[in-house]
Amino acid sequence: MIEHVGQAGQTLVIFALVLAFSLIGMLALVADLGTLFVAYNRVDDGALLAIQSGASAIDQGSFYTGSLRLDPQAAEQRCRESLAAARLPGHCTASARSITAEVDQAVTLPVPLLGVRAPIHVSRTAEPAFGGTTAEKTS
Repeated sequence: MIEHVGQAGQTLVIFALVLAFSLIGMLALVADLGTLFVAYNRVDDGALLAIQSGASAIDQGSFYTGSLRLDPQAAEQRCRESLAAARLPGHCTASARSITAEVDQAVTLPVPLLGVRAPIHVSRTAEPAFGGTTAEKTS
């Protein structure tokens, strides 16, 4: 009978090493995804607040004539101020019917793979609203 001396337990050691590296990889993935999720929510909330701020810039002349339109300059200004207050890089564009905020941010991950940063892009659009009424459609 052939006896393998000194080989007992090698499989257990290899299994323990593979399991340890797998767990470390999973922890890194969870940390990166958690950070990315929190960052996306922060950017999305900031863009939402910016367009809500801009959508409240109602053109007073149109309001008193029965139509509801934005003052594009005031809407863009309010939107930009809201993004600046939230320290978010982005830009706002407005017309008489809607306002759009676009935010692009690169997020540094806690466990970066090859130094890669994760990009986040959020675009939000709103129409002017006051008292449950939305903007009139024009042709």
